[in-house]
Amino acid sequence: MSDTLAFLIDAPLQSWGASSKFQRRETESWPTKSALVGVLAAALGIDKHSPDEIARVTPLAALCFSVFRWPKSAPSNRLTDFHTIGGGYDKTNPAEKLHIPCKAGDGSPFGTVITRRTYLTDARFIALFQGDRATLERAAAALLDPIWGVWFGRKTCIPAEPLSPVVANSPREALAALLQRLCNDPAELPALEGMTESPGDGRFYQADQPVAFGRHHGAIPAAYLSRPVRRLAPGEMP
Repeated sequence: MSDTLAFLIDAPLQSWGASSKFQRRETESWPTKSALVGVLAAALGIDKHSPDEIARVTPLAALCFSVFRWPKSAPSNRLTDFHTIGGGYDKTNPAEKLHIPCKAGDGSPFGTVITRRTYLTDARFIALFQGDRATLERAAAALLDPIWGVWFGRKTCIPAEPLSPVVANSPREALAALLQRLCNDPAELPALEGMTESPGDGRFYQADQPVAFGRHHGAIPAAYLSRPVRRLAPGEMP
């Protein structure tokens, strides 16, 4: 038995970056652990600039993470947004100059930055976190009454409905309890496919194990480690 928190991930737009850099911001096909630990941290009101941020994030990052895809008749799609940053500002105006991206070397204005940001559309998932019961219950209470805003990858990715967190004695019980809230007849759903971070056949490594979201002495900004991930067979529990 392993105490488990389950909650719903449902939004018109979602973005789960694990390896994106610079101007092209892609999304993974599944939610990342770093993003959802960030959701819990925001709900709990953990300030990423606070000296105790790492100490408060560590118990959340230590939870074992799994995610299931909600069965749908049609596949999820991807939407790419053409985005600009820092354009149209007057370099001679001190107030407007602050909005223009600067070069890392000498701090001079860089000019307009063009980015392409990809989102998942029509996607729905269920997140599971396993671990310390007290930590899970605090997180569940925070998801019901978050201190800071909750979104799925970017601030534009607002939840479409309540996250409906459930804490139970095992992944199977937590998943069943959440499905009972969300479905008229959960028995009609096909076996869910999922991903979990436990080692096993077919595993791969993904750099989304969070260490810190802010800038701290001895830790680079937004520091992440790799973790083992494997696909679960339909109906298999982590």
